[in-house]
Amino acid sequence: MISVIVPIYNAEKYLNKCLTSIVNQTYCDLEIILVNDGSTDESFAICEKYKQADDRIVIINKHNEGLVRARKDGIRMAKGEYITFVDADDWIDITTYEKVYTEKADIISYGLMEEYENYSKRKTNKIEQGLYDKKGIRTQIIPKMLSTEVFFEFGLLPNLVCKLIKKSLLLETIDNVSDNVTIGEDVDFFFRTVYKAESVIIKTDTLYHYRQHQKSMMRVKLPVERIKALYWDLYNIKEAVGMTEWVSQLNQYITFVMLLKKLEIIMPYIKEISSIHGKVVIYGAGGFGRSLYDVLIQNKNITRLSIVDKQWDNMNNAGYHIENPEIARIDIPDKIIVAILNDNVCGQVEKYLIEMGIESKTIIRINFREINAESMIKKLY
Repeated sequence: MISVIVPIYNAEKYLNKCLTSIVNQTYCDLEIILVNDGSTDESFAICEKYKQADDRIVIINKHNEGLVRARKDGIRMAKGEYITFVDADDWIDITTYEKVYTEKADIISYGLMEEYENYSKRKTNKIEQGLYDKKGIRTQIIPKMLSTEVFFEFGLLPNLVCKLIKKSLLLETIDNVSDNVTIGEDVDFFFRTVYKAESVIIKTDTLYHYRQHQKSMMRVKLPVERIKALYWDLYNIKEAVGMTEWVSQLNQYITFVMLLKKLEIIMPYIKEISSIHGKVVIYGAGGFGRSLYDVLIQNKNITRLSIVDKQWDNMNNAGYHIENPEIARIDIPDKIIVAILNDNVCGQVEKYLIEMGIESKTIIRINFREINAESMIKKLY
């Protein structure tokens, strides 16, 4: 049996679609645990409605203690051999568990679709699909699960929602995850289980639909104390202590988090844009591009600052004015910063801009691997 845990907090707008996609699964041997984490809207009433119609549903109704605690409560109540999670504002294909639960392993990891208002983006594991034993986990997964050779790219998607994990494995690890972690909690939960797993199956199926809200797209800034708490939680994973490859990956991951959440701290380490001035265009309206805009808009040496993106017509609902990249043909800026974290995509954008007629000296492509992550991280403490 698979126990599906759904943490819920004020999700009335999306909850019906979420629960309908679970109860209608073609794989029927499910226990569905709805953890109502102190919702003040109609979420609990919606849960009760579904419970009356489906006896596989169990409801935990509790006061608000946050996502990590809600997941832990669900794990401890679960009766299934495997546990999986669905966020209350997301949904899954009706064949999801039938397709992924075809053979047993301690962990089964698959892909997801990021669902924006007007488009979708496919996200998959970058480590080759297949079955890995303990030796394979140690030699092929752990060295690049948090960060591959490409900056910044997860080898294994950290999202708990696109995983089946043995309950026994989660019970071994949940007490080591702090209830106070409010950023990167999926990374904290999931990678602890990988270190303990005897077998992992990686699949390429994208069956989970991960809704991207305007709030999440705007990358709300976080206090640096929360980032520090995450760093130490991950640094002190018992099984990883002394593993240089884990520390290296962790430093890259924290660099990535800082780029999105606390860019002002990491800016002195990005030498390519330390003396930028004049008319500046930021290419890329993702989290890094928006964070970069928020910092550079305060630079008095920049006379005009704008963001462009090929998805510009789908991205103007998130608090920023995004323009068509083709505008650079008409009004050539002094500098174009490629604000994209993936090295391969950066290369494609640079080629596109040159083909557009932009001189290569105008294009700034940041080499993230040259950022002294260790020095930057020490600055936090």
